[in-house]
Amino acid sequence: MDNKINYNASEFFIEVEKFSKQLLNRKAEMIVIYDAAIDSNQMNIFRDLCFIAKYLIGMMRVLKEGGNNPQVNSLDHVKKDFSSNLTKAINQIRQIIVDVDESQKKYFEEEFFLRSYTGLTNLNELLADLESVKLYLNYIKREKKN
Repeated sequence: MDNKINYNASEFFIEVEKFSKQLLNRKAEMIVIYDAAIDSNQMNIFRDLCFIAKYLIGMMRVLKEGGNNPQVNSLDHVKKDFSSNLTKAINQIRQIIVDVDESQKKYFEEEFFLRSYTGLTNLNELLADLESVKLYLNYIKREKKN
């Protein structure tokens, strides 16, 4: 799959936006994460982060539906799983951006990782973008097989 991935971050995210038919919410931040993943040879962690983001977005839908979904046996279990995976996603972002400059790390800490309404809203937007990337990566993988 790697040979089909565009390693120019700006071009890659233009491809993601064309594929998803919507603009990314946090494109500048996505470029920082993507460039850092490439520079530090952590694309495997970036891919896993995208997978977890897609999973988290799905769990958010379940939590919004709450008790209205008969397939959900225990919302407490979903909440624990959500919290655990959210922490994992944050830690993966921190791991990827460990070598970026201090001002960018501080920006991510204040804008995305603070447990506040604004922080969680911003993080949700970033996760939605990562979900779009996961869907695009899945598409590339399918195209390669054909």
